Amino acid sequence: MRRAARVVEQVTNALDGCGVNVVADILRGHEPYIAGEHYPPDDAQDATSGCRFYYHAHDADTDEHGHFHPFVPLRGKGNDEELIALPAISMDVWGRPRSLFTVNHWVTGGPWLSGPATLRAMRRFRMEQAYPSWLVNRWITAMYQLVRPHVERLLLERDAALQAAARRTSLAQVFSDREKPVVTWMPIDQTALAVELRNLCHLADQVGPIGGP
Repeated sequence: MRRAARVVEQVTNALDGCGVNVVADILRGHEPYIAGEHYPPDDAQDATSGCRFYYHAHDADTDEHGHFHPFVPLRGKGNDEELIALPAISMDVWGRPRSLFTVNHWVTGGPWLSGPATLRAMRRFRMEQAYPSWLVNRWITAMYQLVRPHVERLLLERDAALQAAARRTSLAQVFSDREKPVVTWMPIDQTALAVELRNLCHLADQVGPIGGP
């Protein structure tokens, strides 16, 4: 997580130095920006890991510009078409992450795994190809390492919310409920996360290992 925080900071600073951000970089060359469309149009795909993501938006929102939807292949193979949806990263109008959220099954389809199984799959999320943007690929890979504890909590809350709703009907009906696209949501701030992690690591360095002097 400490390494991931450094990568997120380095990429953010590199793009800031060019007067852009991760959202502007992923949308470059694809104007106008149209709600519902995938950016890049054929999704960002890693030939080695089989992972992929796309950026898009739904209806206009004064707080959200759009969000990243990442996916990991079910069996960890590049040619596996069964993709596991990870929690999405919502971005604000300044191109900075504003929240994490989980979606209902009908939104993305594909295999549905429990929270713990999804978290294990997330360890395999790697975007290392140069297309469409090497910097954005580095950023999104590092972000999912940095927010791992928050994703764990979000997924557990998702499972609990769905199970509670299913007690009144059935899980299949809950999965197909078009009135419920988002299941759980959590605000995040990448700068605050990096500072919090830096402080925790500094405290751990001061305390030293358990049983030590």
